[in-house]
Amino acid sequence: MAVSNLPASWLRALSNRTYLPALLALAVVCAAGLYAEGQNTTIHYQSQRADTQQEAGMLKSRLEGQLNGDYQRLRGLAAMLATEPDMAQARFAGIAAKVLEGETAIRHIAAAPSLVVSLLHPMKGNESAIGLDYNKNAAQRAAAHRVRDSGDMVLAGPVDLVQGGSGFIYRLPIFTGTGAEREFWGILSAVVETGTLYAGTGVNGGSGLDIALTGQDGTGAAGLQFFGSPGILSDDPVLMDINLPAGTWQLAARPQGGWQEQPANVWQLRFALLAAGTLIVFPTFLAGRLSAARQTAIGKLRRREAELEAVSRRLEIAVKTSKVGIWECDAENQRVSWDSRMHELYGVPEDQGPLTGQAWNDRLHPEDRGRVAEALQAAEQGNTHFASEFRILLEDGTVKHIRALASPFTDARGREWMIGVNWNVSEDVRLREELIRANQTLSERNSELNQGKQALEQAHAELQKQQAELHRLSLVAKHASDSIILTDADRRILWVNDAFTRATGFQAADAIGQTPSELLDGPGTDAGVIREMNRHKDLGIRYHNEVLNYTKTGDEVWFDTNIVPVTSADGSVDLIIGIERDITHSKQRERELAEAKLEAEQADRAKSEFLANMSHEIRTPMNGIIGMADLLTEADLPPDEMQNVETIRSSAQALLKIINDILDLSRLEAGKFSISAEDFKLRDCISSATNLFRPKAQEKGLLLEVSYAEGLPERMHGDDGRLRQILVNLIGNAVKFTAEGKIAVRVSHAPDDPYCLVIEVEDSGIGISENQARHIFDRFTQADAATTKAFGGTGLGLTISSMLAKRMGGGISVMSELGQGSCFRMELQFAPACRAPEKVLPPSLETVPQLGPCRVLLAEDNQTNRLLIRKYLRGQPVELTEAANGRAAVDMCKDLQPDIILMDMSMPVLDGIGATREIRSLPIRQPVIVALTANAFASDQQACLEAGMDHFLAKPVKKAVLLHTLAELLAETAAPQKPRASA
Repeated sequence: MAVSNLPASWLRALSNRTYLPALLALAVVCAAGLYAEGQNTTIHYQSQRADTQQEAGMLKSRLEGQLNGDYQRLRGLAAMLATEPDMAQARFAGIAAKVLEGETAIRHIAAAPSLVVSLLHPMKGNESAIGLDYNKNAAQRAAAHRVRDSGDMVLAGPVDLVQGGSGFIYRLPIFTGTGAEREFWGILSAVVETGTLYAGTGVNGGSGLDIALTGQDGTGAAGLQFFGSPGILSDDPVLMDINLPAGTWQLAARPQGGWQEQPANVWQLRFALLAAGTLIVFPTFLAGRLSAARQTAIGKLRRREAELEAVSRRLEIAVKTSKVGIWECDAENQRVSWDSRMHELYGVPEDQGPLTGQAWNDRLHPEDRGRVAEALQAAEQGNTHFASEFRILLEDGTVKHIRALASPFTDARGREWMIGVNWNVSEDVRLREELIRANQTLSERNSELNQGKQALEQAHAELQKQQAELHRLSLVAKHASDSIILTDADRRILWVNDAFTRATGFQAADAIGQTPSELLDGPGTDAGVIREMNRHKDLGIRYHNEVLNYTKTGDEVWFDTNIVPVTSADGSVDLIIGIERDITHSKQRERELAEAKLEAEQADRAKSEFLANMSHEIRTPMNGIIGMADLLTEADLPPDEMQNVETIRSSAQALLKIINDILDLSRLEAGKFSISAEDFKLRDCISSATNLFRPKAQEKGLLLEVSYAEGLPERMHGDDGRLRQILVNLIGNAVKFTAEGKIAVRVSHAPDDPYCLVIEVEDSGIGISENQARHIFDRFTQADAATTKAFGGTGLGLTISSMLAKRMGGGISVMSELGQGSCFRMELQFAPACRAPEKVLPPSLETVPQLGPCRVLLAEDNQTNRLLIRKYLRGQPVELTEAANGRAAVDMCKDLQPDIILMDMSMPVLDGIGATREIRSLPIRQPVIVALTANAFASDQQACLEAGMDHFLAKPVKKAVLLHTLAELLAETAAPQKPRASA
């Protein structure tokens, strides 16, 4: 029976509002506990992934470093074989032995001229491999031919080795000669033992991780798994790509034994939450019980009050029974009869009979008349009970309070009667009013008592809350991860928490009584920071800074320190709270980031210097080649020789384009590629780019069409040079890769913006596959190796064009089908043309101007370039003097006082910039100085102008450009102008 009643008792308890606060507190505590446990699990999982990510990154770096280091060793050996194709076995063994010195996983190296192994190291144990012909070996033939045909290094494996075990195989192609004489010599193979590689990089143990490697033969994430358990890949591992010299691997990592699902501190957290919940719910429950007891006591008092009231009413009725007047009324005849008490109550003699109708209404108090009449009428009409209390006015003005009750009844004869009673309750009213006043007074006193009781209970609850809060704060301070130090006004330590001991090594007994400076400061501590901290402590002002301290063992430790003085009412410092967080690792990371930034800047400077040197070293001989070829075209040569000259010119221009593409790509990557916006005519820009390829298109029998949509603006504002550069690349590729058919260039604009230019270049050429189209804009990428051999090129043109289009607020996309042609779509954002004065067209470079008489000093250390300038100026009334370095140019300038100096930037003894500065400081008539440089960066041009040069010509210099420039400069110097400033 008790068991069956248990649910009902629980429901009654739950429905009792006394326990509602405790239930709500319990629900909140449970929800907070679940949330805290969930957050703890999330933080634990994220921490595991972060640690795994860091350790996997170290493994990735070691694998990449080992494999790429071995690859660089083999590249060096391959380069020596390319320069010494007839290398003997002894020399090969000696070089290979040096290659294998140091930390390397390479087991042995073999070279196969003409795909026949003839060079080997070490020889011992591998003698049977000498003479192995890859052309005849079915197992090796396909891989060897792939290396020969692709011209790229191949890293295969892991594969099972004949000598036992497994390993990876490097295969590098070796070519001898350059240009047209370049030919395939053979391949260089090297075997890397997997055990050595894995042990050296820590893959097979020691990292605390389960590792899996995917991407056999360098195929990346899409390849086969060749190391580790297959279950690792399905366990949500940390994934990283390992970049190989050729291809990639994918590294998957998880903690050893799998992810730990439950944090180690879960039970400590649960016990802490249980304790905190108990401290919250239990006091709330006790408060509810106390409230329930109070409500029970109040209920008892109310019942006793009701009982007293009932007893009082019965006594009152008994006392007044003899004073009750009785009346009755015949409902049908409206006859009323009163007894003597009624006559006495209303002050009406009995001989006058009862008051009826209007006479009775007139005796009612005016304020009660309407109410009582309506109630009596309603009772008569509804045949219901009548009860009312009202006042009557006697003839002498006396007011009586009457209480009336009436009920309908039917007599034995079936007549309807209304019988009622009236009695004087004036004394009751008076007593009731006094009782009401007494009750009000009592209620006021009870209210005051209740307020006092509530204040006492509130004070008690507040005290308990403060005690609980102090207890929690003490637990937080003791177990906080940050160091907490309490000191007195004299900065003497009063208390430290456990985190302080863990961070510094000092126990509480060691610290109490000393100042933080005496305990923690050392030779590296900033005295200025300590003085400022102490000043804030003395003034009672909060302070925050980073401080270098020292542990008990003398180790440096950085703390992020917050000082919070606690002041009294008069403003004096009573207590100082210090909170310190160990930021040593953060400081170390800051130093590492600063060092990495410095290394990156140094690498960028090295790259810029390399590109500048490359530009100078290649453009200088190119200046001679192109210049001399241009001069040869002016001579009357036989057709065969003229064809040879044209071949030299076109080859040199192609090489120059490759150099320019590489420099453009470098500037774009460095963010130094400027976009110069100016007004231009759209049709002129597109026509100039298209007309460059009309002769070649006609030579191949191709139809080159250009169409313009309606609504195109005539003039736009933007970089027409970069637009022309992109068009030249796209149209040039279309002409190059199209053997028959036509090339269509369609120019239109976006529907809602006429200055959003849309250009499509469509051809009927060889086309590209869908897979090739995804990588067509990658640097150094062409459709395939066969395309590179058939048509040439570096694969940089589309990369540069795509980057330029993005810099100009647009982009390039391609639609193509293999064998059906391609369509490149370019979108660029321009602006409306600004209103500007019309520019005077520059003179045509087709005509060679005639110079006026002048003295020209040529400062150039390269003999070929001096010869070229000499030939360019042959037939001109120019007195040409040559200087082989900058120092000689300065000395000659003092004596000759030339009109124009052609100054090379890179010369021995004194470079062009230094020579220009010295010439500008001479007290002579200042000449016009024109820079001749192979450095093609905008920064080089700016350096020339800042040094005092007047003009800038980039090598290779064409004859027409040089003569037109000299003619313009001579014309400017002939016009009246202010004298040139000199030092």
